[in-house]
Amino acid sequence: MSDTAAGVTTADKPIKVNKWETNAVKNALDDACKKYFKETLNFSEDYKLMDGRLYISFIACLFSGYALIYDWLNPFPKSRAILILCVIAYFILMGILTFYMQFIEHGKFYTGKLVDRAGVDPVSRCTVSSKLKKYDDKYQLTLDYNDGTDKTTKSLKKSIGNYFDENGVLCYDRFTADIRKMYDEARLNARKAK
Repeated sequence: MSDTAAGVTTADKPIKVNKWETNAVKNALDDACKKYFKETLNFSEDYKLMDGRLYISFIACLFSGYALIYDWLNPFPKSRAILILCVIAYFILMGILTFYMQFIEHGKFYTGKLVDRAGVDPVSRCTVSSKLKKYDDKYQLTLDYNDGTDKTTKSLKKSIGNYFDENGVLCYDRFTADIRKMYDEARLNARKAK
């Protein structure tokens, strides 16, 4: 009997991870945060930050593809200069990509916007970033909220033991309660600043 026939979809199943694997825990918490912003708060995801990474990678792949095709049509001694140029360009682009991921993305995993349906208020934007160091249990979540005029930043740093039970199952309600509290405080601070 399938899960959908029983009325349970894969989206309703609890998230279970190996609680000793840092990357799996961080990814599970990040995905739960994305889900909360999309489904509960009705934010629409803005992909501009991720698109930058894709554009840089695409250009690097174009250089690699051009070098491959040129070398196929003009075997090695003739294609030496083009190969050198393409290899240098590829490594420069990989350096730019590393810089972009380290200093521009800087752990940001979600950027969303909320458009006022009435058209009275400006577009609200949220950017969420997280950190979880290897061999550390402290998950740090940072929320940057911009209501169109003022920007507010809120942070949360808690042990992952607050969000996972003994079996490695994510306690979604506990996690989203903390996110909701951060979001409400950020909105309140933005309103006070006006």
